[in-house]
Amino acid sequence: MIKRFLLLLLLLLPQLALAADDPRMQVDVFADSNDNITTEYLHANIRKAADMALPQLWRRVVLQSAQRQIPKDVKAVQFLQRVSPTANGVSVEFNQRRVIAFLKKHNIPHLADLPAWNLSLQISNAAGRSMPESAAMLKRRAGSEGQTWGYAIDGAHESLVLHWRWLDSRKITLSVRGTSRLGEYSETRTVGSGDPFRQLNPWLSEVLLKARGAYASNAIASKPAPETPIVTATGMTAQKEPVILSIERHASLPEQVLFEEELRRDPRVVDLSLRQVNRDGQQYRLLLKGSDEQWLTQWFKRRGLTLTPTVEGWVAR
Repeated sequence: MIKRFLLLLLLLLPQLALAADDPRMQVDVFADSNDNITTEYLHANIRKAADMALPQLWRRVVLQSAQRQIPKDVKAVQFLQRVSPTANGVSVEFNQRRVIAFLKKHNIPHLADLPAWNLSLQISNAAGRSMPESAAMLKRRAGSEGQTWGYAIDGAHESLVLHWRWLDSRKITLSVRGTSRLGEYSETRTVGSGDPFRQLNPWLSEVLLKARGAYASNAIASKPAPETPIVTATGMTAQKEPVILSIERHASLPEQVLFEEELRRDPRVVDLSLRQVNRDGQQYRLLLKGSDEQWLTQWFKRRGLTLTPTVEGWVAR
């Protein structure tokens, strides 16, 4: 009997260690009075709790551009390791081996392991003076967002050095260096006036998600699709040229990220990338699939915004 117990324990140890090593596999689900989800309900409905946790798991493990490839009918219970009750809900733990095997089977680009970097942020104003307080705030935000997006800030890993430098009152250049898979590059953007933290925070999130994507597994390159003509907002036919989408609305960072994620997941969107941030809102480069742009009007209307065509593209207010 003791031998059988020890054998069973030895078989379970690798799975337990695997689950404990990757924090992405653990998702906390909380009671929500707005949806009539009580703590007692979560404690009694393990399958429902697991289904509620699954989108957060995919957000951490699957690339944003590949979210639409996840089968709609997948059930969270097939990946379930354990569910533990908490004071305000439950803690759902998924089995990493099953999760990664599923993503490999369906050829979905994913992150098999937790990406981690020794992140260093440097900010210099137009006079060349360092801005350590803004850099410290951005680094704290990067650490807190890691739990949402599935990466870690850890001094024992590859270096990722980001240096923002104001060229004048509106132009900022970013230099990316270090030993991470993201490599080294630089770019310059134009921003509006305002608090440096609010100006740089979306840019930082964009860079970290790009760095995370550099560690993707199973991202098999496909043959380039033939060029499809699209009609821009000005009525001119172009070969897959992006239009400019301006959002004139003040939104918190979580609201902005959710908006970007929702629009990016629409199958009619080929690419959405942040162009600049100013005090009036955000500006994006938007590339659509096919020749129909009119659906965008209804898409924004359902979210309380009016979409108006401009010479460059669209503006949503």
